Amino acid sequence: MSFRHWAGFAALFLLVACGKPTAEKPAEKEAEAPGLTLKAEEIRGLGIATATAEPASWRQQISGYGVVTALDAIAVNDAEVMTARAAAAQSQAAAARAQSLSTGEEAAVSREVVETAQSKAAADQAALMLAQRKTDAAFGRSAPWHDAASRQAVMARLASGRSVLVRVTFPLGALGNAIPGTLQIARLGANPKRWTTSTIWEAPADNSFPGRGFYALLDGSDLAQNEHVTATVPVGGAQAGVTVPAAALIYGDNEAWVYVRTQPETFLKTKIDIGKPLGDGYFVADGAGIRAGQKIVTSGAGLLLARETNPSTEAEE
Repeated sequence: MSFRHWAGFAALFLLVACGKPTAEKPAEKEAEAPGLTLKAEEIRGLGIATATAEPASWRQQISGYGVVTALDAIAVNDAEVMTARAAAAQSQAAAARAQSLSTGEEAAVSREVVETAQSKAAADQAALMLAQRKTDAAFGRSAPWHDAASRQAVMARLASGRSVLVRVTFPLGALGNAIPGTLQIARLGANPKRWTTSTIWEAPADNSFPGRGFYALLDGSDLAQNEHVTATVPVGGAQAGVTVPAAALIYGDNEAWVYVRTQPETFLKTKIDIGKPLGDGYFVADGAGIRAGQKIVTSGAGLLLARETNPSTEAEE
């Protein structure tokens, strides 16, 4: 066989051995975004509604308990003080008048009348001080109604229901020696209404309320007399984060979750800690999975969960 034939045979052999040039591998399919992705018409069909995660801050809180003071207890004490105050004012005026009429060469009243009037004024003043001490013993020495004008204003608000007086108690030592600057009162129960007040003063010690007590005037609530409440006081520095509406929560396996709309058609189930109630929802700290401005599903989260855990429901529908 000639050299030319051998060269042709070798070239053919190499071509067969190597085969066709290897085609480039197709690009790997782009990884899908985490979460549940639906079509726009599916989202509309599920009735999905969202709310924006709003920026918020959280401070550690000390919790206590409290009860709304009954009006009759306040009214009885107020009546005693007002009666004693009126009697003291009247007797002091009478003593001053008798004193003025007893001077000069032509005195209109005797010295005995003056002394009697002064004695009556002193007795009525002592009765007023006793009534005020009883008030202090019941409601504390720093109650905001020691002068007549403020007392009348506060009692009018209490009588009309515009304000309520709440006695709250915290564990001994939990707040140190300071009087709280603000106090949050909440009704008992799930997702309770809350009110904040800064009119707070030390309450007298009471064996029926073990712990450190305070009184607080609370405006604008619908709390009833003798209603039991919870009380919280913020302590320490503030932590940044967002609020998540209570309506957004879904529960399972003793955990709470919300759906975050990460893309127009994608929803990501995110676990949150519900140990920090705030307003009408819950506080989620920065870095815990939700950022301010993100959309949180407030209606239809349960349907999203059903679709994610059982994709066959799409076919059944």
